[in-house]
Amino acid sequence: MGGMTPTGGPWVVQSPMGRAVGDHVCWPFRDGGELAVVARAFVMEGLGRDERVAYLGQGRSRDLQQDLVGVPGLQACLDRGQLQVADIATMPASDPSTDPVDELIDLAAMTRDSLGAGYTGLRMMANGTMRVVDPRRRARFIRYEHLVDRFCLDHAFTGLCALDATALDEGLIAELGCVHAQTFGELSPFQLRAAREADVALAGSVDAFCVSRLVETLQRIGIPPPGGRAVLEATDLEFIDFRALIELDRCATRHNATLVLRSPPPMVAQLMGLVDLYAVRVE
Repeated sequence: MGGMTPTGGPWVVQSPMGRAVGDHVCWPFRDGGELAVVARAFVMEGLGRDERVAYLGQGRSRDLQQDLVGVPGLQACLDRGQLQVADIATMPASDPSTDPVDELIDLAAMTRDSLGAGYTGLRMMANGTMRVVDPRRRARFIRYEHLVDRFCLDHAFTGLCALDATALDEGLIAELGCVHAQTFGELSPFQLRAAREADVALAGSVDAFCVSRLVETLQRIGIPPPGGRAVLEATDLEFIDFRALIELDRCATRHNATLVLRSPPPMVAQLMGLVDLYAVRVE
């Protein structure tokens, strides 16, 4: 497929197919043709797995259905409600006056309805480009995507978030990408994915060049809470340099909080023993 080259960390995927329940993918695309190819593959896989599938894009439903031409039994799936195609502007998070997090209530209800109708779960692909073009909403959407990632841990939901890479700057795509469980292309050298027994899991590599983005993203998703303690699962943290550790320590100190790196590689634990840290711990 066209677009970014899918190389990088273990969270990088190469295809919209092969997605499992609980996957949450950030997929940059560069033109409508690529978007349609991704949509057809993602939708067909979900229909074949007896999931209810929602395809949300920018425009009228009948126009968006053109992206899915070639999907076997397209009209029959639409008629019986297994496939739903709609303008993303109809979803709550598209309203600039609302908190995007409110949409999680709708996602939960849609997932329950899908299961209640006899489907194996809900699969959703959404082109959310128009939602994030306003820089004033950036922080809220990064938190929202993190909470969707956490939602995926406990619900029969599979999500693919498409973003137009020609309309959004690389920095924004990197920020949004790093809070998804999977990405097409290595959008960020590190990943902050939801974890069951930790506040978040930190994977990949962090150095002086990207630590400011890590700190900002942590703050946007509410980690660490002021005066509290946050656990970062660090099993898949491949590298972090001393300058990045110092910045994390400063961040936690500013919040009068503690950051715990759980189960980091031995190299990271050894490095932490060489740096004076006051609010970052190893567990």
